[in-house]
Amino acid sequence: MKAMFAKTVSASKIDESSRKTMYGLMQQYYECMDWDRFNKDLDDKDDVILLLDKETGSIKGFSTLKNVEVKAEGRKAFGVFSGDTVVDRAFWGQRVLGKAFLRYLFMQKAKRPFTAFYWILISKGYKTYLLLANNFNEHYPRYESATPAKAKNLMDQFANSLFGEAYNADTGLIQFAESLGQLRPGIADVPSGASFKNPRIAYFAKQNPTWAEGTELMCLARMTWTMPLYYVCKSWWKLMAKPFLKKNSMDSKKRISETAR
Repeated sequence: MKAMFAKTVSASKIDESSRKTMYGLMQQYYECMDWDRFNKDLDDKDDVILLLDKETGSIKGFSTLKNVEVKAEGRKAFGVFSGDTVVDRAFWGQRVLGKAFLRYLFMQKAKRPFTAFYWILISKGYKTYLLLANNFNEHYPRYESATPAKAKNLMDQFANSLFGEAYNADTGLIQFAESLGQLRPGIADVPSGASFKNPRIAYFAKQNPTWAEGTELMCLARMTWTMPLYYVCKSWWKLMAKPFLKKNSMDSKKRISETAR
C-alpha cells in the first residue's frame, strides 16, 4: 500500500501550484466544481491538513479547516469546521487524516481549555458522516436518540453563522441555490443490501435524502480531553484485540470439531 504523511499549514501559505493540484483532486471526485469559488473558499479558511505521498512529497489529499466562535445561551462555544476534504483513491483506508485532524482538534482545545469545543461537519456522503458517528461518543444528529434542545440550539448557531439562509433549522439540511460540489456517481453511493443494515448509514440516508444533489447534513461532535484516549482505545480494539479474539474463537471451534470426530 502506498504511504502518506500529514502536514498542517496555514491556508494563506498554500501557493498557486498547490492550489491547482488540490483543485484537480476535487475535480476527480466531485462534480460542479468552480476554480474561482474553490479559491475564495480556501481563502476563507484558517488552516489546511495536507496529505503528502511519502515517496514523492506530492499532494494526495487535504482537508480545509476554519475556526468558528458563537454564543449560545449566553456562553461562548468554539468549533472547528471541516470544509473541502478529499483523498486520492490509491491512499484510501489509511488513518493519517484522522490522526492529524484529532491532533489539530486537541491543540485547538488546549488553547481554550475551559470553553465548550466542537467539530462542525457538513456531510453529503455517508462515509463522511460515519467518520463523526463512529469516532465521537457525543455527536448529533444520531439514530440512537433525538438531538437535545441545547445541542440543537448550538448546531443552529454554528450553521447560521456559516451558511445563513442556506440552512434549514427544521430539517438540519443545507441547500445552496446551486450545487457547490457533489460527489461523482460511484464514489460514495449509499449502499443497498447487507450494508444498508448499518443503522448509521440508513439514518444518514433518511435524514439527507437528496445527498446526491449536493445537499449537506449539519452535524456536530463534542471534543473533550478524553477524546484522544477514546480514539486510541477504539483503534487498539479494532486493529489488535478484535482480530486476536476472533482468531482464538476460530481456533477453539476448530479444535472442538476435530475432537468430536
